[in-house]
Amino acid sequence: MKPLIILGALLLSSPPAFADDFIYLKCENQTRLTSSEIKTGKIINDGEIKAETVYLKIDPIGNRFMSYKTSSDKKDYRWDEANITGGVLSASIANANEALEVNGEIDVEFEPAGKLKSKVSAIAFGMISTEIDITGDCVNVAGSIFEEALKEPDS
Repeated sequence: MKPLIILGALLLSSPPAFADDFIYLKCENQTRLTSSEIKTGKIINDGEIKAETVYLKIDPIGNRFMSYKTSSDKKDYRWDEANITGGVLSASIANANEALEVNGEIDVEFEPAGKLKSKVSAIAFGMISTEIDITGDCVNVAGSIFEEALKEPDS
C-alpha cells in the first residue's frame, strides 16, 4: 500500500508543463527576407533582418505543434502536423490561395531545447518572390507563458 501512496504523490507533484504531455518553447529568432520581382528579377529588399519571438506548443505523442509569433496579427491558432523523433520536430510548410503560395520546412530541437531553423519560399500574386531564412534559439517555458502570449494585444 505504501508504494501506491508514494507513486500517487509523485504523480500529483509533477510539474504542470509535463502534466498535459505538451512541451512549450519560447524562441528568439532572426528572420532574413530577400524579395524580388519575378518578371524583372529586380531585388525589392536584399536580406532585410528582423527579430521576432515565437512560442511553440509541441505535442510529441500526437506528432503535432502549434505556434504563435508576437509580430503576427493572425489570431488563428491550430495544430499542424509534424514528424517528431529524437527530440527534434520537423515539419513541412505548404499553403496556397489566390494571393499567396508558401512552401518550406521547419526544424526545432526541443529535447533539450535548442535551435530553430526554417527556410521558406513565398510567391505573392504571382509577381513577387520572397526567400525567408529563420534561425533562433529556444528555451523551455511553462504552458502558462504560452497561454499568456496568446492573450497579448497586437503590437
